[in-house]
Amino acid sequence: MEKDIDMQAVSAAIAGFLACHVLTCRFLVQEGVVDKDRFTAYLETAMEEMAPGIEDQRALFGLRQLIAALRAPLTSTPVQ
Repeated sequence: MEKDIDMQAVSAAIAGFLACHVLTCRFLVQEGVVDKDRFTAYLETAMEEMAPGIEDQRALFGLRQLIAALRAPLTSTPVQ
């Protein structure tokens, strides 16, 4: 059985998946659950280590977006 794939739907699903992870990580940093500098350094190191083995560098797009989001200023301070 052959079915057509709706590429817009797949793209939207992937974008939603990535956005969920970015928002979750930003929340954890904002609330002080995760240390921003250590987590960002960890992600950058992981990306550097993975990059040579990945043929299509677009595969690292989500990780780049997460790192950029963590570098952006937080919108509010954690509740004490």
